[in-house]
Amino acid sequence: MQSDDRETSAPPVVTVEPAGTPATLVVTDILAPVQTAPPPLAEPEVLVAGLRYLQQRIPEFTQLSVQEKRSHARAANLDPEFIENGLHAAGVFRDTKLLVGRNSEELREEDEEIRRWDAVILEMRALIDGIEAANLKRKHRLGSAILTIYRVIGIYLRTPAQRTPTCARTTRT
Repeated sequence: MQSDDRETSAPPVVTVEPAGTPATLVVTDILAPVQTAPPPLAEPEVLVAGLRYLQQRIPEFTQLSVQEKRSHARAANLDPEFIENGLHAAGVFRDTKLLVGRNSEELREEDEEIRRWDAVILEMRALIDGIEAANLKRKHRLGSAILTIYRVIGIYLRTPAQRTPTCARTTRT
């Protein structure tokens, strides 16, 4: 098998040097569920590489156009009780496999798989929300600092004796 085979390729191993430690390298698997010590803070580039790796490992991973999403929406968003009743009917109906190409057990397995992936989606949305909130705080911190600088420069430049060519250029931007 090739090393890029989806079934056998190992996750990327990331070498990280935690802040505040002298030239000691720590090898960390960013996807490890259990760690005894607090993990080092992740760098955005490492996360992007890990997410791209995950995309390759997710069965049927794809991007759908808006039109494709709309065309799938009706059948994909059936009421759970309706689905359960349909699965029961598939178990009773003797020609289910002939009709839809899968028997009732295969349909139930697919329903269970969908539920497991729904849990993944919820966790990924929580992760995205947390990343967005952290970045919003960073942007707010930077924006507040920039606004403070401009406010102080504006006050400083109100007196003509304080104006320099560099300060004048800053106030025009």
